[in-house]
Amino acid sequence: MKLKLATLAVLLVGNAHAFNDDPYENFSYNRNFTDNSFIRWVAVDNVQAVCDSESKKRGYGGISWSIKACSFYDNNKCDIFTSKQLNMHTLGHEVRHCFQGNFHK
Repeated sequence: MKLKLATLAVLLVGNAHAFNDDPYENFSYNRNFTDNSFIRWVAVDNVQAVCDSESKKRGYGGISWSIKACSFYDNNKCDIFTSKQLNMHTLGHEVRHCFQGNFHK
């Protein structure tokens, strides 16, 4: 299913961004694969370990690169994992994943 392809979304790969991550760049609502998503935000002590574990648990093989947050979407439910201290850009980026899946290409 199309939504399964958008299930794993990972944020802010250290300084090696392979995509434009400008917080002021406009993007289209038309790229959304859903307009309804139940979002659960979980603040954790070790983002890297939790995101890696969640990725493996969900069958994605883990995350070996440096991240600041991650999100996973399945059946209109989206789980966002972040540190306990973060900025609006990081959280907003992950929320966008909940509606547009893996948008950084």
